[in-house]
Amino acid sequence: MLLSRWTAAAGVFLASFLLIAATVDDYGIAWDEPAYFHAADLHIAWIAAFARNVARGEPRLSLNDQAIRDAWRWNPYHVPHPPFSRIISGFTRTLTSRWLDKFTGYRLAPALFFAALVTVMFLWMAELFGKPTAWFSALSLIAVPNLFGFAHIAVTDLPLASLWFLTTFCFWKGLNDWRWSVACGILWGLALATKFPALLIPVPLLFWAHIFHRKSYANNVFALLFIAPSVMVATQPYLWHQTGLHLLEFLYEGLSRGYRPETNFPIYFFGQHLYTHQLPWYYPFFLVGVTTPEPLLLLALVAIGSLPWLQLQRATMTLFLINLLFVLLLGLLPGAVLHDGMRQLLAALPFIAALAGGGFCLITRRLWTFAAPSEKLRNVCNLRSKLIGTVGLLALFPALLELYLIHPFQLSFYNRLVGGIRGAYEKGLEATYFMEAMTPDFLTTLNTRLPLNARLNGFFANFMLRYYQQENRLRHDIEITDGSSFDYYLLLNRRSILLARNLSLPKKDLRPFLSVQIATVPLVSVFKFAPPS
Repeated sequence: MLLSRWTAAAGVFLASFLLIAATVDDYGIAWDEPAYFHAADLHIAWIAAFARNVARGEPRLSLNDQAIRDAWRWNPYHVPHPPFSRIISGFTRTLTSRWLDKFTGYRLAPALFFAALVTVMFLWMAELFGKPTAWFSALSLIAVPNLFGFAHIAVTDLPLASLWFLTTFCFWKGLNDWRWSVACGILWGLALATKFPALLIPVPLLFWAHIFHRKSYANNVFALLFIAPSVMVATQPYLWHQTGLHLLEFLYEGLSRGYRPETNFPIYFFGQHLYTHQLPWYYPFFLVGVTTPEPLLLLALVAIGSLPWLQLQRATMTLFLINLLFVLLLGLLPGAVLHDGMRQLLAALPFIAALAGGGFCLITRRLWTFAAPSEKLRNVCNLRSKLIGTVGLLALFPALLELYLIHPFQLSFYNRLVGGIRGAYEKGLEATYFMEAMTPDFLTTLNTRLPLNARLNGFFANFMLRYYQQENRLRHDIEITDGSSFDYYLLLNRRSILLARNLSLPKKDLRPFLSVQIATVPLVSVFKFAPPS
């Protein structure tokens, strides 16, 4: 049975990885990715040079302060986060460079993180509730649009969400086996080497353990205190020199983001232009509630409401709930930033999927309890399997169908609680923000339809248009201009930035020359202007 479970887990990992890998080219390059790609190349080049210098007996050539700064501290404004996820991106890019497109190569890294997340969810829920719930929970992760979308984008958010969940799993397993405690320390160290919020991962874990397993978590504490910091420093050469000072720098960068105007970006919320400290207290709860498929929310609420009656799984389901609430409450702390939709709250979503899995199991068990004594139903072949399949289909099919229908615009998803993407847009919520809506198909159409030597102004998206030209994705004869004289106007409909910069269309009745839309909501539009006389 153990072999069967691990065989199934290997299949889950491979299938989820291949699903992301097969669809990774459907998304445009996201706002932060160009800088992250370059930083990943610098990291890998330094690692290769360091290996060569060690082989020659001259490691100091790579260990001088300037060499480390050039490779690991390049452009800290655009690449402010620790390097672990970029290291993985650099390795996947290098290993696949001979047969895969470079963007695909970089983006195989978040695909790996996502596959690991889905696999651990499968194993954990199989251990708690059995295989049907394990399959349901794994599919639930795929059905969450923001998780699925970010699994294609080589930034830090999906890796952090995955490492948070994996660290929690190993902490739970480490209560009974010190080897899992070691794994917990290693994973938290890697999370610390990914993004600043990982610093707080032990808070909900220790709080929960002190309530439910007060005598069993000493090994976990030891691993968190001694193994994790070692892993964090070992994976960041920038910390090898002046370690104490650079750790303080890491803390300052993370704690001060919400107080620095250059790192705290506006949020468009019900037609208002707000910063994080101006948002209502319920914003994190609201945003998660309207960007998660309704069936999963309902099942998670069923699990939460059933906690007093659970016996064997109560402690673990409480662990999921505490982590979920903690991630949401982080948005209320002083100095927090919540721009870019669900990006900063992504770590909450795996715990919602886990709770939904628990709710699914409870409902199917209750239905079986009611159905089993019935004489009419007793003769139905495989009744229990049919009940499980029906509940799973009712919960997952609508979410998976919508995921397919909105592809590749999952980051723009809103559920029916606000009327879908159309209702959310009309209510004054952000429709798009990360530039992934400038898809390869859109660029192909742009290359086909723009005339020779066209002048194109994309305003705050001009840097991405120039990057596409540099990467031979956009025709080089097209002139990208910041000036007031242009033939075509490209508008990324990120209303928080448009409002902040007081940008609007010169003519209200102008119809788009090209557009990317979902449910009639414009994500990207190109407008044609007559040349000035």
